[in-house]
Amino acid sequence: ILSVGEECISAAELKNLILSKGRGRDGDGDGPDIRLYDGFEPSGRMHIAQGVYKSINVNKCTAEGTNATFCFWVADWFALMNDKMGGDLDKIIVVGQ
Repeated sequence: ILSVGEECISAAELKNLILSKGRGRDGDGDGPDIRLYDGFEPSGRMHIAQGVYKSINVNKCTAEGTNATFCFWVADWFALMNDKMGGDLDKIIVVGQ
């Protein structure tokens, strides 16, 4: 997970940050220790590099031993408010899928 983050310098710093925020457990092995979130506002087709980079980072974050689960969010209402896809919610939903 450290290789994906930009703000932490060491594994110990990342672990302390996660535990201090109450977001994880200290390796008790009882289920996921951390939950990670990612989201995007659909505005058209995803560039291939963006898709590949996202999948690489998700795989790093959910690799065996990380005790992490990942949740994805699609910000379709934000896309609607920002008039993406001409403000057509049906098109935004298709793009988000």
